[in-house]
Amino acid sequence: MSGTSVDAIDVVLTKIKGSGTDSKIDVLDFRSYPVAKNLKTKILEVSEKSSGFVDDVCRLNVTLGILYGKCVNKLLKSNKLTSAELDLIGSHGQTIHHLPVIEKNFGIKSRSTLQIGDPSVIANITGITTVGDFRVADVAAGGSGAPLVPYLDYVLFRNAERDRLLINIGGISNITYLPKNVDQNSISAFDTGPGNMIIDYLMLKLFGKKFDRDGKISAQGIVNEVLFRFICEMDKFHKSKPPKSTGREFYGVNFSEKILSRGKGILKEDLIATVTDFTAYAIHYNSKRFKIDDVLVSGGGSKNSSIMKSLRKYFNEMNVLKLDLKGVNPENKEAVLFALLANELVSGNKTNLKSVTGANRNVYLGKICPA
Repeated sequence: MSGTSVDAIDVVLTKIKGSGTDSKIDVLDFRSYPVAKNLKTKILEVSEKSSGFVDDVCRLNVTLGILYGKCVNKLLKSNKLTSAELDLIGSHGQTIHHLPVIEKNFGIKSRSTLQIGDPSVIANITGITTVGDFRVADVAAGGSGAPLVPYLDYVLFRNAERDRLLINIGGISNITYLPKNVDQNSISAFDTGPGNMIIDYLMLKLFGKKFDRDGKISAQGIVNEVLFRFICEMDKFHKSKPPKSTGREFYGVNFSEKILSRGKGILKEDLIATVTDFTAYAIHYNSKRFKIDDVLVSGGGSKNSSIMKSLRKYFNEMNVLKLDLKGVNPENKEAVLFALLANELVSGNKTNLKSVTGANRNVYLGKICPA
């Protein structure tokens, strides 16, 4: 898979026994292959309405499928495995556009989502049956198609004695709340607002760097309260009620450019510190409704020490920890999810969470593409 930040293609090798809540997952290997700068630029271009062209999207659909397949083959070679020794690939693909809000289109009310990197291409390159396109079935059932991570959270991290909040910080941040003795119908999960997306954009514009490694730049600055209030007022999403999901459509170039424009005259480091703190603020703002014993953080944002520091500030020094349990850690968690969802589909299990996505029924997620 590759996330909304488009920094790398994550490939995880897992061994899964059983299914559903009886799933036993062993992470055998994990590799993160960097995405070439020019490819990342093109993907980000086609993700924006102002610069996306249908011929580029069409071409990238196959190009990314080939690239994903080659990354899988690299991982197999590193582990001295052949394709015949693998049962299944689960591939999320690359989100190009996500439209979670219901709108009328030619007289028909609908939501929509689009991920590319076709699983049939991956199956052809690897010789391994591939499951992909996980989100559309939920959209077809009236849901928003996101978030999907809560299913993995439910399977692996539910606890009979602890109320847990799981935070995933990728390009977008989302949370999963698992009260003690939770069942599949009582999970709360939704996107809270930006994760690394705005930080990464400003880092590129201001410092010529892809991201703020370990939060070192933001640590050199201080939060500008005037700009912080401006972002809070501009960002209607973080204040909206769940179920909800979002993406680059909302927090992309236009949103970030408004921050840059409003932040003229402010030190560059302070700009980064301010948007970094806002990521943590939006997460906490959406978590105040819950009774929480543990806070477990995953995703690329967990490697940003400034985000982690801000989270501890907002959660009042509560036990805010990087998730590292059962072989699943902040770096590989989302890739493990799609391995799990692929296994669930071939096991005959419905895995969307109605209370999370707003779907009207439980459905099977994914499409099977034989090799």
